[in-house]
Amino acid sequence: MASRVIGRLPVVYYPQTGKLEVENAGEFVERQIYQRLDELAHGQPLHITLTVEPVNKARSTAQNSLMWALLTIMADHYNGGRTGGVTPEDCYLEMLEKYGAKVDYLEIPAGAQDILRGCYRLVHLVEILDNNRCTVKCTQGSSTFTTQEMKNLIDGIFDRLAEMGVSDPLVTAYWQEWSEP
Repeated sequence: MASRVIGRLPVVYYPQTGKLEVENAGEFVERQIYQRLDELAHGQPLHITLTVEPVNKARSTAQNSLMWALLTIMADHYNGGRTGGVTPEDCYLEMLEKYGAKVDYLEIPAGAQDILRGCYRLVHLVEILDNNRCTVKCTQGSSTFTTQEMKNLIDGIFDRLAEMGVSDPLVTAYWQEWSEP
C-alpha cells in the first residue's frame, strides 16, 4: 500500500526537558490531523507510523536577490567599470566553490552536457578527450542551499568585496541592512 501523509505538525523538541511542544502555528494543523485520524480509525485502534525529520529551511528569494546584486558589483569592480570580462556568473562560481557548493568532475560523452544541465546548476567543459568524450565540471547552485548556507555564502561575498577594497555606498547600505538582527 502506498504511504499517505495525513499531515505535517510543526513541533519543537526541548532536550533539557525531553518534551515536544506543538508550535503556535501548528495548533490548527494538530486539530485537523486528529480529526483525520478519527475519520480513518472508525472507532477502532489505528496503527500509524510517525516520521520525525528536522526542519531545513531553503534559502529565501531575498537572499538570492542580494547575492546577485553583490556579485554584479563584484564583477563590475573586477572589470574596472568596463563591460565584458568577468561576469557575475564567474564570480558566483568562484564564491560557490569557496563556500561549500558541491562540485563534481565527470568524464562523459561529448553530447551529454545538455542532459547534465537538468541535474546541475552549472556545467562547464574542462577538457576535450579522445573518443568523443570530455571532462566537465558540474556545480550544484545555491538553490539547494539552506538559509544558513546562503548566509555563509553572502557573508563570504561581503568579505571578498572588502578584501577587494570595494567602497561602493550601495554595498555599505546592503551590509547595514544585512547586519540588522
